[in-house]
Amino acid sequence: MPEHPPRPSAGAEDASLPHGAAPEWADIAASFDWSQEPAAVWTPAGAEHADPRSVAFPSGEDAASSSAGASGGASAAGWFPGGRLDAVWNLVHRHAAAQGARTAVHWEGEPGDSRSLTYAELSVEVEAMASALRELGLAAGDVVAIHASWLPETVITMLACNRLGAPWATVPVSIPAEALSTRIAELSPKLVLTQDGAWRRGSVLPLKSRADEALASADSVEHTVVVRRTGIDVQWFHGDMWFSDLIARRPRPAAGPGGPGTGAPQDSLLCVRQLASHSSAAQYLEHSLAGVLANAAAFHATARRGETFWCAGDVSWAVSTWHGLLGPLLAGDTVVVYEGTLDIPDHSRLLEIVEKYGVSTLVTNPAVMRTLRSWRIETELHARPTALRHVVTAGEPVEPALRTWMQEAFTRGECTVSDAWGQIELGGIVYAKGPGVDFNPGGAVAVGADGERVPAGRSGQLVLTRPLPGRIEGASSLEPFTAAGRVVPTGDIVEVAADGGFRFHGRVDAVVSVSGQLVSLEAVARALREHPYVADAAALRLRHDEYGNRIVACVVTTGEPGGTTAHELASTVRTELGGLARPQAIVFVDRIDPAVPHGRLADAVESLLTEAAWSVLAWDRIAAALEPSGD
Repeated sequence: MPEHPPRPSAGAEDASLPHGAAPEWADIAASFDWSQEPAAVWTPAGAEHADPRSVAFPSGEDAASSSAGASGGASAAGWFPGGRLDAVWNLVHRHAAAQGARTAVHWEGEPGDSRSLTYAELSVEVEAMASALRELGLAAGDVVAIHASWLPETVITMLACNRLGAPWATVPVSIPAEALSTRIAELSPKLVLTQDGAWRRGSVLPLKSRADEALASADSVEHTVVVRRTGIDVQWFHGDMWFSDLIARRPRPAAGPGGPGTGAPQDSLLCVRQLASHSSAAQYLEHSLAGVLANAAAFHATARRGETFWCAGDVSWAVSTWHGLLGPLLAGDTVVVYEGTLDIPDHSRLLEIVEKYGVSTLVTNPAVMRTLRSWRIETELHARPTALRHVVTAGEPVEPALRTWMQEAFTRGECTVSDAWGQIELGGIVYAKGPGVDFNPGGAVAVGADGERVPAGRSGQLVLTRPLPGRIEGASSLEPFTAAGRVVPTGDIVEVAADGGFRFHGRVDAVVSVSGQLVSLEAVARALREHPYVADAAALRLRHDEYGNRIVACVVTTGEPGGTTAHELASTVRTELGGLARPQAIVFVDRIDPAVPHGRLADAVESLLTEAAWSVLAWDRIAAALEPSGD
C-alpha cells in the first residue's frame, strides 16, 4: 500500500512556515523524493505580512486588461528554493521499485479495446521512449506538441518528456487544420506526437493528415512521431516515424533506475498551456516542475477515496493531465484514461468503465454531468454495483438544479459529491468543498467592491490571500506574493454559502467556460468581425439549464441574414478557434449599441431567443427588453 501525505485543509498557519504559506505544503514537499532537498518550503520577497481582510481588486474591463498581456511567466517563484526533483522517479520509478506489479494505468479505447500497464511496465516503457527521444536530439527545454487522444503512447510520451526536461503541450484533437497550424507556429515545438486517426463518436478523425497540413509551414518541427491507432492510410514525409518502430529499437532494461537521478531545478519547465486571451495574441503559460507536481499532489490527497482514479475529460483539459494523471501517479495509485466519448456504444459507457476498473474517485466537468442527467442514467446507476466513493466536478459553475441531481444520483452508500475550482494560472485545482472535503490552500475569500469580505448569502469576487506553488507570476498585472501580503484577484464571481463554501457564478471578464475549457468572448467576436459579411459583432454568454454555458453571437451583417450565412459565420469561428468557441446561435441585428454592457445584452437576448440556430431581432426590440418591467 503506497504512503500518502495527509489530506490538506484550510487549517491554521504554522509559525515555522514564513508569512502565510499554508502548512500543508511542508507535508507535500516531504512526500517527494528530492534529488537535492530545498532550502525552504517558500521564501517570500519581503518581510511583513499584511492583514488580507481589506483589499483592492480590479473588476470588469480593468480585470480584463490586467491579464490581457500575460504570456510566459514561471510558476514556483520562491517555492522550494535550491531543490532538485526527478519527476519520473517520483511519478513512476519509485513505485515500480516498491510495488512493480501494481497497475499504474488502465486504458480504455472507444471501440472497446483496452490495455493495462503496471508500474514496472510503465517504468521500462518510459525509459525506452526517453532514450529514443534523446537519440532524436530532444533535450531539456525543447517543446513537444501532443496532438493525440488519451492513449498509452500519450502517457508514455508525456512522462518521457518529463524524464528529459522537455516541456509538453497538448493540442486538442478536435481543432481543424488551420487552428492547429496556428498553435504549432506559436509553440515552436521540435517534435510532434500525433496518430494516424482518432476515434471520436464511432468515426475516425484524420489527425495525421491535419498535422501534415499544419506542419507544411512549421520550421521548428524536426520529427513527427505517429501512433498507429486506426489503421487508416496516411501520407509519409521526411521526419515522420511510427511510434512502434521508434520505441521497438530501444533495449528494455530488466528494471528501472534504483534511485532518483540528479533531477532538475524546481523551477524547470514541465509543460506549456494556452490561456484564453482577451488580446489578439495567444497566451501561453509555462508551468514549473515543482509547482505543478506539488499542487497535483495536494489536490489528490484531498480528493482520493480508494486507489483507482478516473478523470473523465479530454487529454487537452488541464484537469485531466495534472489531476487525472500526475496526481494519482505521484501517490502510486491506479489511473484510468479513456479515449473517446461517453455515448459510444451507448449511454451506459461511463457506468461500464467505472464498474470494469473499480473506479473509486471520478473527476469530470459539469457539462458531462448535464449530459448524464439528460440520458437519465440515475436508474441504471442505482441498479449497478459501484466502487464509487467520491465524485468531483471542476471546470465551470454548477447550477443548483444540477447539484441536486448529482447528490440524488450519486450519493448512496459511501459516495459523496464535491465541487472544485481552479485556474490554469494557478496550476490547477486549488479549492474543493464537499462532505469531508475542505481544500483551500490559497486562502480564498470573497470580497465586495469595497474590498471587504462579504457575508453568507452575498456575492463578491474571489481573491487569494496565500501564495500557491503552481501560481504563474506575471499572469496578471498585480504584484507577486511577498511578505507584504499582496492578495490576488481571480476574476471569478462567487456567492458565499451558509457553510462558508462558494457557489461559482462565472467571470467578471469576457471569458466563459465551455465544457471545462475557457473561451474568450472577445476572440469569438474578433473572428466574426474579420468575416467580409460582418460589420459588427458581439459574443455573449448565455446559461442553459440542460447544457450549461453556451455562446450566442449578435451580428450586424452586410449580407443576407439566414441559415446559410449563420452556418458560414459559425464555421468561421470553429475554423479559427476550435469547436468549443463556435456560437450555438447567431442573432442578426440591425445595430449594436457599444454602451450596453454585455451582461445586460445577454439577459435581453436570452429573453427573446428561441431554440433556432439563427434568428433576426431588431435592436429596438432588444432595447425594449433592456428596460425594467416596472412591476
